[in-house]
Amino acid sequence: MIIKGFITEVGQSREWTTREGETKQSVQLTLQVPYVTRDGQERNDELQGEISYGNPQFLDSLRLAQQAHERCEMQVGFSLSEWKDRKIQNIRVYNVTKLLN
Repeated sequence: MIIKGFITEVGQSREWTTREGETKQSVQLTLQVPYVTRDGQERNDELQGEISYGNPQFLDSLRLAQQAHERCEMQVGFSLSEWKDRKIQNIRVYNVTKLLN
């Protein structure tokens, strides 16, 4: 799914290892997605997702977009998992692109 909105928070990055032994890095993002209701009121949805990155410059660009409150287009995926008889919705951010307008 593609959404348009803003990065409101870039969390702490974490490092993890895949089953193949490859080291990866990811960071938690808080996203704000504005929308207009049927009766014309402006609202925002807030989503918390995680994105993997390969170099520190990408992490810096996420922080700069957050500080400048730049509108971005984000490709996200949703999945459900169960843990201790509870359903948890996971949000994965696959791509972030800054919009020109």
